[in-house]
This record gives sequence, C-alpha cells and structure tokens, in this order.
Amino acid sequence: MRSFLLSAFAIALTTSQASSADLYMKYKLYAVGLPIGSGVLNVDLDDTSYSIDASGGTAAFGKLVSDGKGNVSVRGDNTGGRLSPKNFALDVNSEDETGTITMQMRKGALKKVAVNPPQDRMNERIKVTKDHLKNVLDPLTAAVFPAPKGLAKESCNRTLSLFDGKERYNVHLSYKSKRNARTADGRFKGEVLVCRARYEPVAGHRPKRKTIQELAKNKSMEIWLAPVGDKPFLVPLRASITAPFGPLVVKAEKYKLSK
Repeated sequence: MRSFLLSAFAIALTTSQASSADLYMKYKLYAVGLPIGSGVLNVDLDDTSYSIDASGGTAAFGKLVSDGKGNVSVRGDNTGGRLSPKNFALDVNSEDETGTITMQMRKGALKKVAVNPPQDRMNERIKVTKDHLKNVLDPLTAAVFPAPKGLAKESCNRTLSLFDGKERYNVHLSYKSKRNARTADGRFKGEVLVCRARYEPVAGHRPKRKTIQELAKNKSMEIWLAPVGDKPFLVPLRASITAPFGPLVVKAEKYKLSK
C-alpha cells in the first residue's frame, strides 16, 4: 500500500478545508470500488519558488489497508519551470508505520536526511549509495509535472528518479492515450493525458519482499494528468493499479484554481 501511494506521486489521503493555494484538489481512494479514504493536495507556484502540502488518512480495509493518517510537505525552487526541492517533511501514523522523515536537498542532490525511527533489517536491504542520490526528486514534488508542451506525448514520456528518505526507486512513464475527464464538482472538465507507469526498485528496499516483487512486475499502473490552469505544469487527476486483491484507485473529486 505504502509503495503504491508513493509511486502514485504521494497523493495524501484525508479530508481538509480548501486553502488559498494556487491549486486545491480533493481526492478519494477506492479499493475494489469501496471508498476507504479521501485527501487533499495544495499547490502554490510562482516564478521562483513552489510549495506543496498534503495530508491524509485511510480507513481499515480488512488486512490489506489499516487505519492511518499523515501529512507531507515540500518547499523548493522553480527555475524556468523546473522544480528543485529544498525541504521535505513527512509525518505518518498508522498501524503499519509510524514515524517522521525530513530531507534537505539542493539541486537534485540529498544533503541531509533524518528518519525516525530508523529503518529495520538493514542487512536485508540494498544499500543506498551517494550515486543513487544524484538528480533525485522527493515523491511529492514529483506530483507536479513540468510540461512546457502541455498535453503532448512528451509530457508522459519520462522517468522519475525518486527518493522518499528510505527507498530509492524509479517510476517509468510512457504515453498511452488522451481522453476527456471531469471532476465530480465540475470545476475541471477537459482533456487529460493518460500515462502508463511502471515501478522499478533501485535501493533501500528488501529485494526478497513479495510486495516489492509484485509491484515491480505490475504493468497495470496508470496516471491521468491534467493541466494547472495556464501554467506549464500537469498534476494527477487519477491514479490506479490492479493489486492482488483488486483495483485500487485514487481520483480527484474537487479541483479549484485560485489564480
């Protein structure tokens, strides 16, 4: 569950009130068609900087998803439409995982990371090296796609090199199609890009772990990307994957531009 949500660009899951952010989005999470969580994403973008905030929670779904809540934020530089994270913070509290992660980054390189509590089973994990941490993004910054060509195929075709403070992984995206979509509130209605997504573990993970192996082999992951007004960026409107227990879907139900 955690790996999927991070790979799906850290769309956090809980309810919240709309803020004065440039873009406010509210999401719902569904497992086999049943609502088990909801969430918000607030994005602020200006000519030199950006900030993204999200907070989240899920309801128990059998033995597959536990009760939990959390929040995540990132601040960084916007240089000609390229986002470069500087300060990232994650706080999670659930039956499966409780703790905090903070990272300081500069120009795509990790400068400092603090994980509390520390990871366990380190002897079973592939070691994260300095080379792994060059030209990386945090998973929340990766939720906002620089897209100078808008809804062109090129905006899908890319590889995201991500580090969440514990694990280093890639998300390979490729163009699938375009389609029309809308949010339940009707504030977004228009064309979106549909991208295939594939998860590739790199380091920090336990390679013998079944869930990691299954996720790496899974070819069902899909992301729908929508414009952020007239800004040269795209954001996920929907993310989905077919898990062993059935479909897992995160989709935006509210979309509000303040500028």
